Amino acid sequence: MAEFIEAKMVRIQNSLSFDMIKIEAGSFQMGSNDYDDEKPIHKVTIKNAFELGKYAVTVGEYLHFVKATKKEKLDKWTKEKENHPVTDVSWNDAVEFCQWLNEQQKEYVYRLPTEAEWEYACRAGTTTKWSFGDDEKELDKYAWYYENSDKKMQPVGTKKANQWGLYDMHGNVYEWCEDDYVDSYENTPNDGTANIDKNTEGKVLRGGSWSDLADIARSAFRDRSNPTNRDNDVGFRLLRTLL
Repeated sequence: MAEFIEAKMVRIQNSLSFDMIKIEAGSFQMGSNDYDDEKPIHKVTIKNAFELGKYAVTVGEYLHFVKATKKEKLDKWTKEKENHPVTDVSWNDAVEFCQWLNEQQKEYVYRLPTEAEWEYACRAGTTTKWSFGDDEKELDKYAWYYENSDKKMQPVGTKKANQWGLYDMHGNVYEWCEDDYVDSYENTPNDGTANIDKNTEGKVLRGGSWSDLADIARSAFRDRSNPTNRDNDVGFRLLRTLL
């Protein structure tokens, strides 16, 4: 079983830094038998260690990018919400944010996680419905979802982390992944790389959100959206390559 290394602060600029968790290489069983698009369960081997954001990218972090690139600033991205996940960002916006980070430094590469990398990190060595087990009653300790969110997004890191030190992998906001969405794993990569399919327009979303029921927050649950869409329950998390 892979292990995690405690978060370290990665500084991009004097006023911008990220808490990252190192995730070691390893193998896991991806998918479930709950829904057709989660089948078949299959072994995936993540060949290279990587670092993943301890939290989803926040409003405060994203505003550095907005200011530097003169992108449109939404009224909801206020100082009072700086420690909330940024939402209303499209897949294209998230990729542009990563590209901007890469322009600020040349040592590492920032990108969105692949769907396999995301599920591997979310499961944190487990094969259960959620990273903590199969008991839905425990979800309140780990996730903001329909039953406890007061119908709104919540600050990052205010529930328990999974076993690898990652917060809000279940609930709070959906998170964009690098992959194109397909309706089964029948012909998808088993090496942790992104699935790219020119025959589909949807990009993968993972994790569920503050507005969803517990089932949607499962480790294996998959959703999709057009890469140009911006929604109030969709954000993203950074991956940093180590090679």
